[in-house]
Amino acid sequence: MVVVLPAGWERALAPVATALARFGSPLGWWIAAIVLLLAGLAMATRAPRWAPVLAAIAALALGIASDGLVDDAYIQFRYAANLAADHGPVFNPGERIEGASGGIWIGALALGPALFATDPGVWGRFLSLALTALAALAAGRAMAAAAGARAGAVAALVWAALPTTALYAATGLETAAYGLALWLAAWAVASRRPRLAWIPGTVTAALRPEGLVLGAVAAPWLRRLGRPARALVLGTLAGAGAIALARWATYGALLPRSVTVKGFTAAAGIGSGIVYLGKGLLEWFPLLVGVPLLVRRRALLAPALAAAGGWTALVAMRGGDWMPGSRYLLPLLVVLTGATAATEWRWARAAAAATAAWGCLLLAPIPDPAVKVAGAAWRPMAEHRVQSQWWEALGGGLSAVLPPGTTLASGPSGALPYTSGMPAFDMYGLCSVVTQENAGPTGHRLWGLRQAAGKFDVIYIGKSLPQVRDPKAVAEAAERQTVAIPGFRLAYEPVVVMHEPESSVDVVADVLWVRPALASRFARLPAARRPQFRR
Repeated sequence: MVVVLPAGWERALAPVATALARFGSPLGWWIAAIVLLLAGLAMATRAPRWAPVLAAIAALALGIASDGLVDDAYIQFRYAANLAADHGPVFNPGERIEGASGGIWIGALALGPALFATDPGVWGRFLSLALTALAALAAGRAMAAAAGARAGAVAALVWAALPTTALYAATGLETAAYGLALWLAAWAVASRRPRLAWIPGTVTAALRPEGLVLGAVAAPWLRRLGRPARALVLGTLAGAGAIALARWATYGALLPRSVTVKGFTAAAGIGSGIVYLGKGLLEWFPLLVGVPLLVRRRALLAPALAAAGGWTALVAMRGGDWMPGSRYLLPLLVVLTGATAATEWRWARAAAAATAAWGCLLLAPIPDPAVKVAGAAWRPMAEHRVQSQWWEALGGGLSAVLPPGTTLASGPSGALPYTSGMPAFDMYGLCSVVTQENAGPTGHRLWGLRQAAGKFDVIYIGKSLPQVRDPKAVAEAAERQTVAIPGFRLAYEPVVVMHEPESSVDVVADVLWVRPALASRFARLPAARRPQFRR
């Protein structure tokens, strides 16, 4: 069967992916961010206390311009939706597998539907945007306490302009919250507030699994640390212990399955990790100006350097990440941003200007620039957003045309399972148990198509197909993806979905494999209406 969808179909059925579309042109927000950063840089000299405010607004503007969204975020949205619906923080009701590594962020996402009857994805995207602005303010406060108002201005401006900050500002992932927690930890230590320092330490460990690594690596210096830093480390270890016990009680495991799969079972290795670090370095190389200060003060900063360096080494050894934007390097970025802000004023100011200029160039929302470096960080995230929008709409369409109880197996297991609401099997093995190994990027080196075949009503492979307007060529390419699975073509029928693209990275053609008895229902797909979130 071939289904031809009308223009704008997926945009109409993707409320999460289009949440920021109402705010106008990304280019306008990008230009506004440049103006704000320039004003902040000018103010850093004359009125440095106000520069972080401009930096926070610039961070919001760059976040809206970047409009970051990745499929993995929908996995967290699904966990949060189930939690709000009293099924617990699970991918499928009745299962106990933690495929999302956001820790307490899942609870924060669940507040949207629980308190405001709001779609968890829409709520999460706006919440992470707000926390991005707060993180820029916290960076300013932390470095102002450590090295003066001018250092605070530089730290806030640098943090606002980093591609990592902008690309993940609106994803709804815990990245923005984690960055904020790290800067609050730095502020508590720099301002000598031991009674407060344990709070961001605990939150940091409860948000991301690396909190345990950071705390454990810094622990050998515990006796040499001042009271605030000691409270921070102890709070981090306590938070890591508490979240580990909560995981054990809920899932029977001390770490999320996503961590064990990406870090051990399906790790890509140090070669990929070095490439990942290299890409990160290209995004924030102006911050290397702070390295001499780190060397000079290495004795004082040893715990922070060891914690950030140890985590960075671990990231490299397990292969980095397949997403753009260096999100796994946040601890290192906090250390480098702080060192840059605290260095000699002329170098700090120059680094802030260079970071703002380079970051804005990489984040230029231009799909096809004459100079490819313009938008080099923005375009990969735009591709992720377009894919997420397509899968979100496709899932909403499935929920509208298929009967209750229909089961789904999917490769990209975020947006499609989230909006379909179907019991789902994650063929990449993060949210479901998959045993077969496969070649691929970090985290995607398991592949459960053989396990799913014959057990689920709809199978969406989600791997690359020819983006052409020839249904036969698309169907033949899809068949080659299943040729190694005995009896697959007898059990499933391909539904080719054709779509009029709206951008150079939009989806033109895709394939769903469905039980023959369900195939006729897909004729209703073009008439599917936008899904409404229900508590």
